[in-house]
Amino acid sequence: MKITPDQIQELFKFTRAHYVEYYDLQLELVDHLANGIEEQWQEKPALNFEEAKNREFKKFGVFGFEDVIIQRRKAMSKRYRGIIWRHFKDWWSLPKIIATLTFVIGIFTMLKMLPPGELKKGIVSGIFIGFSLVMLFRTFQLKKRMEGAWRKWMLQDIIYNQGLLVNLFIIPMNLCNLTWTNRFMDNLYFQLVLSLLIVSMGLLLKICGYVIPSKADEILAETYPEYKIS
Repeated sequence: MKITPDQIQELFKFTRAHYVEYYDLQLELVDHLANGIEEQWQEKPALNFEEAKNREFKKFGVFGFEDVIIQRRKAMSKRYRGIIWRHFKDWWSLPKIIATLTFVIGIFTMLKMLPPGELKKGIVSGIFIGFSLVMLFRTFQLKKRMEGAWRKWMLQDIIYNQGLLVNLFIIPMNLCNLTWTNRFMDNLYFQLVLSLLIVSMGLLLKICGYVIPSKADEILAETYPEYKIS
């Protein structure tokens, strides 16, 4: 006995009722449940749909679909980091590396010219605060794109939510404000490291806030064959 289209729709409702909001994960779970139900019917043809569905759901354990959601998010986060790294590496290879090194030299020169003391620390901290504010604003813009979306995809949600990146910008800002950094601020090697860090953070802002979101449809279609159809 085969599962019917109406029963497939019931399985979609069932996954949504159990807090599976992403369509790609719903597809995977519905396919798994449907195959499991049909296997049960081969052994016990008298078993009705509801009983077979509940039996199949119990195989996921006490936490239901939660473990599956966690594992899928880990996998999608890893894929997203790979996408970031691929774009980031592009800026450290010809011809873009010329522009990248120009920015590094420019910032390094600026840091050398600034008078020692709190002013230099304040400017460096201000740069990272500026990065955080731009990323917060950009995250707000990107989240607006997902409002009212008919279907949500997990990778799409990861691309458009940049909260972790905002926190990443705050870390070097806090480090620069520590007292022990005062004696390093005028060290040329430390200034060079700061210059590289500032440029790297700026690249991450550009890549995660603008480049990757602009290619979101292409990335999602590459990841999910169903995305083109939807």
